[in-house]
Amino acid sequence: MIGVAAQERFAQERLSLEFAGLDGGVADLTWGQRFVWDILQALAPTNHYINVRLRVHLPTTATVDRVLDALRTLIREQEILRTRFPVDEDGEPHQHCDGAGELRVVLCRAEPGGVRALADEEEERLWHESFQHDDEWPLRVSVVVTDDRPRQVVFVFSHLAVDAWGCGVLRARFLDLLRTSGASDTSDTSAAVAPAGWQTRARAQFERTAPALEANARSLAHWRRFFDTAPQTAFPVSPGPGESPLFPGVGLHSVALAAAVQSLAARLRVGPAAVLVGTVCAIIGVRSGTDSVPLLLASGNRFTAADAASVGTFYLPAPALIPLDPGSLADTIRTADKVSKLSYLRGQGDPRDVARLLEDANTRRGVAIDMASTVNVVPEPPIGGASAPAPPSVPELRKLTTATRLSDLEGRDSEQLKMYLHAKALRSRAVIELFCDSRYLDRAAARNLLSGLELVLIEAIDTGDVDFTRMAEIAGITALARPRNCVLLDNCWVDPEAVRRLLLDLPGTTAAQVVASDAEDGAAELVAYVGTEQPTTPEQLHEALFRKLDGNLTMAPHRYVFCRQAPSTDVPLGA
Repeated sequence: MIGVAAQERFAQERLSLEFAGLDGGVADLTWGQRFVWDILQALAPTNHYINVRLRVHLPTTATVDRVLDALRTLIREQEILRTRFPVDEDGEPHQHCDGAGELRVVLCRAEPGGVRALADEEEERLWHESFQHDDEWPLRVSVVVTDDRPRQVVFVFSHLAVDAWGCGVLRARFLDLLRTSGASDTSDTSAAVAPAGWQTRARAQFERTAPALEANARSLAHWRRFFDTAPQTAFPVSPGPGESPLFPGVGLHSVALAAAVQSLAARLRVGPAAVLVGTVCAIIGVRSGTDSVPLLLASGNRFTAADAASVGTFYLPAPALIPLDPGSLADTIRTADKVSKLSYLRGQGDPRDVARLLEDANTRRGVAIDMASTVNVVPEPPIGGASAPAPPSVPELRKLTTATRLSDLEGRDSEQLKMYLHAKALRSRAVIELFCDSRYLDRAAARNLLSGLELVLIEAIDTGDVDFTRMAEIAGITALARPRNCVLLDNCWVDPEAVRRLLLDLPGTTAAQVVASDAEDGAAELVAYVGTEQPTTPEQLHEALFRKLDGNLTMAPHRYVFCRQAPSTDVPLGA
């Protein structure tokens, strides 16, 4: 039943939706929840940045009672919306679905003409607060009302509960409940139906079955190939001083970019996501001076009808190494399409197994692979059929760029990323957010990257293709410096001087020199000549140095030579 207890009778009215007698219980986290949980712990206590927002504009037939009743039915149907995530004595999180409880709902009364502004304000208020997952349900709701009619519902979810696709499922079901209520002219929607998709406890159980374990094995094989050969970072360059905040954010709204992406995707016979991924990688390659870019791609993992009808978070990363062709953006995009399609199919796996693979690969290769550059393109239905509009001409595209809007987003000073590009929409209007480490992409460079996307793509449509030199001119992207004596070892750029400094920082090291040399089998290797105060072993030195690797221009040497006297500082590279 709904218990309505008004606590304020001014601009806001606080209501309580009460629940009892529903199914509940405890289960392990799903793979998607496990991935999000690890991010939340890494960002804590300021982890509200990954809260998920959803706004629903209401039909004119909606009433407050019908909105509240639809909310009640939605929460009864979707057990994830009444789930907490407590931690047991061993520090292991679980999902705990409650069979009883309450949801607080805020009614916000707006003046005529003030609905959007008030909804924006409520969204920011709800989004800025981190969820207390051990004792709070993973959603917050405000209803914006004017002239006694509800106009918008503002949802904010924990990412443990939903991803972008799940928000679409919730929106559709919520509006369907409102239509059903209106058609029957009653607010009684108490007969909740079983969802067509997964409930998250059932999903967690499924991930222990043979079909899921087979998918996990395929995913791990893909990850293993990536870890064995990938460069350790997308930005193997000398970091700059950084800005404040250290991780700025930039947003873009552009009809021109959406039209250009769709047009070029049709011409090259690739997906729109590949156009964006390939172009972003090309710009990163120019910035970093590399011929391939290692990325994590956000995989939606909605492979079956049940997956597509599900609300929970299925979002997981999948690695992709995108080769670049400096002479052709078109060929780079085609390659990105092939590579990313396979990656999207291999994102369904257990993050704990991936973490173990990463640890093994780092130890074996003597590096710290930096998995901190991600592109997340939200899946959307394709534009097609007889209703698909003809692509705009180049002059029309250039005219559309005058309406493109760039904005500065709220940055932060702590993050677990080098770059995170989130394409929330690409069909009729491109909506993109970019957060980046300002030591590698400062705010000005981030703005140039986003604003340059549409200009580069329009040029490619106009001329047939664009090389990277021309692309850099159009986008205003300049290359960052790499130390002069850097060498390429095991697909990783390494600065021997940076490794030498790490060695000198180790307790007991009195002198060090690091050079690149040719091993007996002809492969390049890193050799460290070291002087120490006390006798030590190569294994001890290697382990101590390995713990200090930063994932950028550093690598643990393949061989150590202990010297009784200080090593010569003029040992030539290639000695």
